[in-house]
Amino acid sequence: MTAEFGLSWLSMQCDGLEQTLTVAELDCLVESSRKGALLMIAARSVTDVPAPGHTLLGRDVRRLLESPLDDAVLRMVWVGGADSAFDPDWDKESMRDWLAGIEAAWLDAERLADPGFVPPPPAPDPGLRAAVLETIDGVAPRLAAATENRVWPPKLPGLVPALTEVVESVDADLGFRLFLRALKASALPVGPRDHQAFLAVGARFGYPDLVAEGYLHVVPAVP
Repeated sequence: MTAEFGLSWLSMQCDGLEQTLTVAELDCLVESSRKGALLMIAARSVTDVPAPGHTLLGRDVRRLLESPLDDAVLRMVWVGGADSAFDPDWDKESMRDWLAGIEAAWLDAERLADPGFVPPPPAPDPGLRAAVLETIDGVAPRLAAATENRVWPPKLPGLVPALTEVVESVDADLGFRLFLRALKASALPVGPRDHQAFLAVGARFGYPDLVAEGYLHVVPAVP
């Protein structure tokens, strides 16, 4: 059982395709459509993510769709945690179109399982923006270097500012989870001090498993 949920669960499915995708999704990815495979994964969240976590995919996507963030920022935080094969730029499609498709596929699957399904209302803001921004600041230079100076996957200039924008302008909870996905996808080593800060914030959000030592690349010391 995964500790992930919502949009960060979806991005996790795109990281390490052979291990996470079903045969049907891999066939769709290879033979037909990257977006088609992504929509199949979004629909699968209804059965693969324990309740109530699977209902939060729609909430995360809706928050981004209604946010003031521009398309480049939305794409950056998505690609930061997902495999590059699921980059909307490859299909010359806007990130908001991708997000709208994800929302529709998720909602169709929810209503197939429960015809009376109604998306849950937005959760109240937990007021943790400052704490999340502080955790991002602690590793920002190293995360920027790891994602901007690499050869493959493609460089992601501006990932850290984009994650910060999500926290500041959309939702601290979603921003923190997308930040954790970026750390995991980039295999960035995390030292004990930063890890303790992540644990403290994760505990306040109520999902300590997302920052457990087995989830992140925690090391005794970082360069």
